[in-house]
Amino acid sequence: MQGLSVAAATAGGAELAWATVLGESIADIAWLPSGKLLLAGTADGELCAFQLDAEWKFRVQAHRQGITRISPSPAGDTIATTGEDGALLLWRADTGEPLETLGRDHNWAEHLAWSADGRTLAGVAGSRLYVRDADGNTSEWDGHPGNLAALAWAPKGRRLASAANKGVYLWNLGSWQPTRVLNFPGAAVSLAWSHDGHALAAGTQDGFLHIRLQLPGATPRQLSMSGYPGKVSALSWHPKQLRIASCGGSDLVLWDLDAKQGTRRATPLRRHSHTLTALAYAPNGVWLASADRNGRLCIWSADHLVAFEMELGSEITALAWQPGGHGLAVGSVDGVVRLFNLGDGR
Repeated sequence: MQGLSVAAATAGGAELAWATVLGESIADIAWLPSGKLLLAGTADGELCAFQLDAEWKFRVQAHRQGITRISPSPAGDTIATTGEDGALLLWRADTGEPLETLGRDHNWAEHLAWSADGRTLAGVAGSRLYVRDADGNTSEWDGHPGNLAALAWAPKGRRLASAANKGVYLWNLGSWQPTRVLNFPGAAVSLAWSHDGHALAAGTQDGFLHIRLQLPGATPRQLSMSGYPGKVSALSWHPKQLRIASCGGSDLVLWDLDAKQGTRRATPLRRHSHTLTALAYAPNGVWLASADRNGRLCIWSADHLVAFEMELGSEITALAWQPGGHGLAVGSVDGVVRLFNLGDGR
């Protein structure tokens, strides 16, 4: 069953603008850089696009099996997707028409990332890395120790990080020679760069958070934080400060880092009673959204207080803040996409 409901539910300055039912679990959501089009991928392989008023832009059967990742290009004209069918595909952002197949693999294709300048797209299927350059040429490399668990471009320049078993690698795309920059005994499950590119964080299956700190001209430092009761599967850096939100259980933990001293300070935030599934800082850094397996959504203010919360009744699978705006899109296992509107937090 599919339908649309428009709500006027408000609390703490937040408003549920609309909710729509797609029928299958929401695997991923993302915004075009303009902030005017919201994309959702489902567990049965559909790629859906909504305008801000919840009207459909397009809806296509993108993959034969579930979509795993959606990644719009920085220019906003192309959408890349990966799926359980092993395909890495490109689509027109305005119409949803297919453009190109980057690769098809016997493994699930699970990760996608565009370089900051939009000239290069990297994708992952199993242990294989696919890279498409500005001329449309796609190269493949298969040499990681096990499957790749995450992929992330630095916010500036052309540094590509990939996470696998027992380490994180930085790539020189010209020579295809990766350098291991983080070492740990476990398997990585999450990866994220800080806003300035000075820190690279990886969460692991065995409950550790590892961070590589490097100021220009200084020797890199590796910080390792433990104490998480489960895998550290979600990370989100503050967009303006050297602060990272992390989770590996029901607690949200903020780490404030001092790059010069190589020190860190933890601030646990406790509101959830079930395992957290997603974290996301707003583009202005004022709000931080957290979501859990039981369907509780919390939005935290800059002073670490809960400004808004709602029980959605089903596990939350994805969060995405609207670029340049105050909208928060939320996807859940019951196939519902919701859009919340918030103020600027002042």
